[in-house]
Amino acid sequence: MATPPVRPIAERRVVDHFLDEGATSMADAIAFAPTRPSRVRAFERLKGADVLRTDGKGKWWLDEARWDRRRSGRRTRVVLAMLAVAAAGAFAALR
Repeated sequence: MATPPVRPIAERRVVDHFLDEGATSMADAIAFAPTRPSRVRAFERLKGADVLRTDGKGKWWLDEARWDRRRSGRRTRVVLAMLAVAAAGAFAALR
């Protein structure tokens, strides 16, 4: 049985919170304290990737351009991995 991809889901939920609150610029920064462990880790990852940025006063905002680049990079890696698996499968089938 396959398990859902917890990391991307948690990151998306954190980002959705910032989008729902309209915190997409330094002027609109909000305080954020995640309660679920998966969201705490997602919050830390997004801060580390500079997707979530601080105003220096304990409030955070979403850098949408960096979020879009992060999502695009993730999709690219998934597609490349799928192509590699397909190529390996085709090679094995032709042997």
